[in-house]
Amino acid sequence: MGPQHLSPVQLLCLLGAISTLPRARALLCYEATASLFRAVSLHNWRWLLMRSAVCRLSEGCEETLVFIETGTRKGVVGFKGCSPASSYPAQVSYLVSPPGLSIASYSRICRKYLCNNLTNMDSFVKLEANTPKTSAFSSHGCPTCVGEHSKSCLPNFVNTEPCPRDATKCYSSTLKFQAGSLNTTFLLMGCTREHTRALADFHHIGSIRVTEVINVLERVQPAGAEPSSRSPAWGILLGLLLAFRD
Repeated sequence: MGPQHLSPVQLLCLLGAISTLPRARALLCYEATASLFRAVSLHNWRWLLMRSAVCRLSEGCEETLVFIETGTRKGVVGFKGCSPASSYPAQVSYLVSPPGLSIASYSRICRKYLCNNLTNMDSFVKLEANTPKTSAFSSHGCPTCVGEHSKSCLPNFVNTEPCPRDATKCYSSTLKFQAGSLNTTFLLMGCTREHTRALADFHHIGSIRVTEVINVLERVQPAGAEPSSRSPAWGILLGLLLAFRD
């Protein structure tokens, strides 16, 4: 049988059908990082979206934001960019729940043009509003801080704050968050329930890779305990030398 030739009408129908098929297109996604540990406010913080990037064909747009609160101190770390992971709707939850220090995260991956457009922390405001407040405090206190050791957490800026009655253990760690151009290392100190790694169950938050090293600091002890023979500054420096030796 010889080759079959399409009539002009059949050819037009075929071309019309092909034009309706979905086309694989690379997404344009916002690209940004956030790392702030001073003057952080749930209501006034804004994520400025100044840059965008063309992703690979199979990639979606990610936005992951981490909100850290310890005593009266707050910090926020975030990442926006392309991700090969499957899409998922916005997920907001506590990774470490109060009382004491708390760590909450917002994360999602979408596949629409510039859909990773979160600019505020309204999701965390709603999360906190639905969380029972701590009203009872113990007689114990712990050094409290979140931020870079050379800025927000200089020894003179680390204050001892009272602990909630259900979280009287002192915690101190050096945390490193990495994702794309995000590469930030900071101290986290405060009251917690147990002497364990706060993020032991979380090696990643969205695409953010998490490394946590517990600091062995003589400064970290309940108020009223026998004082250390070494200065607080020496203790914090020792913890940083022990952490991230590579």
